[in-house]
Amino acid sequence: MTTSLRHWYEQAKKRDDELRQAQKLEAIGRLAGGIAHDFNNLLMAMRGYAELLLSSLTSTPQREDVQEIINAADRAATLTKQLLAFSRRQVVTPRVLALDQLLARAEQMLQRLIGEHIALTVTIPEGIAAVRADASQLEQVIMNLSINARDAMPGGGRLRIELAN
Repeated sequence: MTTSLRHWYEQAKKRDDELRQAQKLEAIGRLAGGIAHDFNNLLMAMRGYAELLLSSLTSTPQREDVQEIINAADRAATLTKQLLAFSRRQVVTPRVLALDQLLARAEQMLQRLIGEHIALTVTIPEGIAAVRADASQLEQVIMNLSINARDAMPGGGRLRIELAN
């Protein structure tokens, strides 16, 4: 085989491989979009039932738990929106966030996530500057790091999360 023919063949094979990879990614995107859409429908049903339950409860300790279910459904819905954005190849647009408020809202959920055998300490000093980021991505990072910390302390321990400028 001549050098130019070999080069042409290698280039054609490379283009075929790139085309197959692009088709795989497109299929994964469509699959992720379909799953995210169906999952979002399930979340909305769960959220709706939780709201009905919340409205039927008066000042009981369970109200706080039901509100956490609603909050978790909202966070999960945000994640499904990210999957849908990925499937449509849209870029998630960051916005200015009060990181102290985001962490304060997530604190109770984090304590439940890591369990009672791990002491959670969250330190949020005054005057924390705002950040430009995607809230759901930051929440996901905090959750993932907390889960990793929990898994690294099967016998219990301390997890400290602290904000600083």
